Amino acid sequence: MKISLVIPVHNLEKFIEPMLCSLKYQTYDHNEVEPIFICDSCEDRTHEIIESYLRESYPNMVIIDREYHSSGLSRNDGLELATGELIWLLDGDDWLIDNSAIEKVVRFFEECPEDNVVHLSWAHNYFHIPDYRFTVWQWAFKAEWAKSVKFSSQKYDDDVKWVTDLIKKYNGFSGCKTITSPLYFYNFNREGSVMSERLKELSNGKN
Repeated sequence: MKISLVIPVHNLEKFIEPMLCSLKYQTYDHNEVEPIFICDSCEDRTHEIIESYLRESYPNMVIIDREYHSSGLSRNDGLELATGELIWLLDGDDWLIDNSAIEKVVRFFEECPEDNVVHLSWAHNYFHIPDYRFTVWQWAFKAEWAKSVKFSSQKYDDDVKWVTDLIKKYNGFSGCKTITSPLYFYNFNREGSVMSERLKELSNGKN
C-alpha cells in the first residue's frame, strides 16, 4: 500500500536534518513511500539538502518550488500531486521518532480496511502543552478523505481549520482509533517557526 507524505518547508536548512534522517531510516518499503516536499519561498539550501539527503533512498520523492508564503497553499499542491492510497501530512522541522512509524501507519489501514482515518500519538519538547487535536501531523488518512477539503491561505492555524472542516464533514471522525505508541516528535516553538511567530503576536496583544 502506497503512502504519500506531504511536507511544506520554508528556509529550514538549519532545522530539517532530523526529519530527513528519520525518513531515511524508515523500515517500510521506500518504493511504496512518496515524500512530497513543497519548498515555499525558500531562500536557502533547503531544496538542495533534501535532494542530496533522500534522493537515493526514495525514488518516488517529489520536490517542487513555490512562492506562496503559505503552508496551506503548499499543502494543497502536495495533496494534488499525491498518488498514494494513504496520506500523512508532516512538518519539516519535526521528525518521526520510530523507525517503523510509516510501517505502523500503513499496517493499521491494511488491518482495518474499513477505517478512513487514524489518530497518531506523539511527543514534544515542552514542559506543558495543550492537548492538541487539530494539527495535521497527528492524523493519517485515506487519500479520498484527505483530498476532500482544501487548506486556506490564512497565515496562522490553517491546519486547525482544515482538520476542523474534515471533522465536521465526516461526523466527528466517529469511531476513530488511535495508534498508542508515539510516532511523531513535535518540535514546539522552534525559533523562527510559524508557531513562535504566532506566540509572539499573541504575547503582544495581537489576535
